[in-house]
Amino acid sequence: MALDVQIIDANTMFGIHPTHRLDMSVERLMREMDKYRIAAALTLSTVGIFHSHARGNSITLEAAKANNRLVPIATVNPGNYFGSAADMQAIRAQGFRIFKFYPAEQAWTLDSVAFGEVLAQTAPLKAPVMVNAFRPGEPSAVGRIVSGYPAPVILCSISLDVLSEALAVMAGLPNVMLETHELHAPGALKLVVDRVGADRVIFGSGALRCSIAGSLHYILSSELSDDEKARVLGGNIRRVLEAA
Repeated sequence: MALDVQIIDANTMFGIHPTHRLDMSVERLMREMDKYRIAAALTLSTVGIFHSHARGNSITLEAAKANNRLVPIATVNPGNYFGSAADMQAIRAQGFRIFKFYPAEQAWTLDSVAFGEVLAQTAPLKAPVMVNAFRPGEPSAVGRIVSGYPAPVILCSISLDVLSEALAVMAGLPNVMLETHELHAPGALKLVVDRVGADRVIFGSGALRCSIAGSLHYILSSELSDDEKARVLGGNIRRVLEAA
């Protein structure tokens, strides 16, 4: 790896996955990080996605306390969350600086009033949020919901199928950023950077469900300058976390 940069992977998970029979242990995540020289990784337990967000958040914190290169991501499932603003503040106080939401995986929609309520409770904390938005219409829905949100909003799992939609949202909302792990098409990353700037693009691999190698190679072999690659690979998410 010729580029000398501290790489931060903004999109990882660990634990049992209901549709993938893979070794998704924390131990394997750390080995993969070592192999590809990943300095730090944002991560969360799959338990928080597919079962109980409360239990999953607890497991995530335990992993982060045991491995200081892991940055814990909190998640809440609006479909079965009955908390208050004080409860959201308590989650934040446990040591989480960023929240992530999974509408498709948890079978709720982005126009859900319950999700709107969760965001309203998160907004006073000025916590960055990440939202999976890979289905057509979802980037637009996120854009409508987060207009005026007082912190960065990161669109995750953006593929070529919804890229034009995501870019249209980003053109109107300067706090919206884009995570890269589903971008594979030649030239797509350069297009994003040309349209919205390198400061709004964040490297993620989707590990351990996906390969760190493929996502990392896509950035490193792109037409971006070394300075732009450095911002995408670590500088941008570091800035988001430091401000959180």
